[in-house]
Parts: sequence; structure tokens; C-alpha cells
Amino acid sequence: MLKPLLTSLFSTALTFSALNAQLLLNEIVVNPPGADDGREFIELKGSPGSTLNNIYVVVIEGDPGSAGNSDLVIPLNGITLGSNGLVFIGTSLGYPNIAPPTVFKDTLIFGLPILDNGSMSFLVLFSPSPILTNVDYDNNNDGTLELPQGAIIQDAVGWTNGDVDALIYGGVILSQSAGTPDAAVRFFDNTTPSSVSAWYNGDLISPNQFDPLEVSSNFPQGAGITPGGINVPNNGVGFSQVTLSSLELFPNPASDWVQLKGFESQSTTVQLFDMAGRSQAVVCSPEGRIDVSTLPSGLYMLIVQDKSTVRKANLMVVH
Repeated sequence: MLKPLLTSLFSTALTFSALNAQLLLNEIVVNPPGADDGREFIELKGSPGSTLNNIYVVVIEGDPGSAGNSDLVIPLNGITLGSNGLVFIGTSLGYPNIAPPTVFKDTLIFGLPILDNGSMSFLVLFSPSPILTNVDYDNNNDGTLELPQGAIIQDAVGWTNGDVDALIYGGVILSQSAGTPDAAVRFFDNTTPSSVSAWYNGDLISPNQFDPLEVSSNFPQGAGITPGGINVPNNGVGFSQVTLSSLELFPNPASDWVQLKGFESQSTTVQLFDMAGRSQAVVCSPEGRIDVSTLPSGLYMLIVQDKSTVRKANLMVVH
């Protein structure tokens, strides 16, 4: 009786560990304009201060004939997330200025380019056993991955190049008005894993700018690529429905209260998010003053939205 009990407890401990190390895909660029000169990257988002162990970022081939092959595997072990919860996987050649608190994982050791432009799946896995590169994890090509025992898919997203026989793993397939995605971005305040609605995507016309003619149907106004920084927040509002502008507030940093400049209380929504994308309770007076005295010290994203405008600002709370 003792052995089954220990086995059960061990399995529960692994699951608990996986949940505590929850990591989400946050931003992906596979095809920057021009030559793929090291400006491809994968960005992840987790809980600030958490430590990652037995976590793997895996890129799975989806084209017929090689579906299920692990093209790229990045192990993330012993990494403690900074105050913004971000991990940037890219090259120091293409992105020499990624600075803390973002954790930087340099992929120069994997060669260039690091990502293909065809049918691909991107997964975050927890696995007590190693995940290996150039292994076929779908031997019978039935669309189901044969992962090591105890492996858990924490998040996934993917797309095809239009081939009807391509296979995408993890259940999240992105599409757009034309072409294959060059990049995909998670909505800042959507932390649902393996969810189509958590993402927008499109083709790129510059390293940080999308082509508005080739984007997903939910593409938001003002969206762009923000390597190593938090994603442009927009709450899933549609492409032509809002304009995005900066928000002025003072004092900043703040300890007791913060005042919004030019605040109009009528038909206005005020939201506050921590750097893990979790909504924080906030009370805003009719005059635009917000009480921050009970918030933990740290960096926050403040969003003020009315019928036609979304304004945003970083807010530092210090006690």
C-alpha cells in the first residue's frame, strides 16, 4: 500500500510544481521583414518572482512528411522571473538591448535563423523527463503528441502555411485575412492558456509594425511588436474601434494615491494590471484620483478607456 501512495503523492507533487511554474507564450516573431537576421524571437510571460524548473519551449514541425518533429527545444531551468515576468528567447545579435527585469535567453548557440516560416506549433511544456531536439513526437502522424510520461502542455499556439494536410499541435490555430502569420501577440490582459481569443496576429511591414491588410479579424488599433517589453494593452477591442494614446498621471512613483490628468468620469473605465496580467481592484474618484495605498510595491499597467480612446501608462507603486 505504501508504494502506490508514494507514487500518487509524487504525481501530485509534479502537477503542483507544474502549476506553480505556469508560463505562457506571450509574443512570437518568425518572419521579420527582409532577411531573417536574428530578429526572430519567442517571448514568454509568467508570475514575477517565480522560478522555472523542468520547463521547455518547443517548436514542433507541422508540414506533411515531418509533422511532429521537434525543430527547436529551449530548456528553462533555474530561471527566476523578474518584476515584469518576461522571458525573451532570441539572439543578442538581433536584440542587443534587452535589459532586466526581462530575462534574456540568447539563442546564438542554436545558429541562425532559429525559426522556420511554415506550418509550426509553439508549446510550453512541463516535463520531468528531458524534451529533445530532432525527435519525432508524433510517430503515426495522427495529430497527437507522444510526450514523455508526466509531461504537461502549459500553453500552445500555432498556424499553417495553407497546406490542408499540415498538423498543428495543442489545439490553437491562428488565421488571418491573407498569408501566413509573421508574428503573433497575446492580448496583455488575457492570461488564458491555449486560447485562440488570447491572440492577434498578422504580417509585418517593419520590425515593429504590422501590415493592416494582412491581419487577424480581432487585430487591435495601435498594436505592434514590443520585444522584451510588455505587450500593448487593448482588452481585445476591435481593429477600427479605438485609438491608443498615452496617459498622464502624477505622482509616479506613488505610495498613497495617483491623479489622472484630463480625466473625465463619464462613460470611462479604469483598469489596473500587475506585470503578470492579473487585474487589480481599483477605485477611482470622480476627479480621477486612485487610491494605491493597499497595493503591493511594484510596477503596474494603468488603462483608461472610454467609447473611442484607450490610454495607458506604467505606474510604479513604492511603499
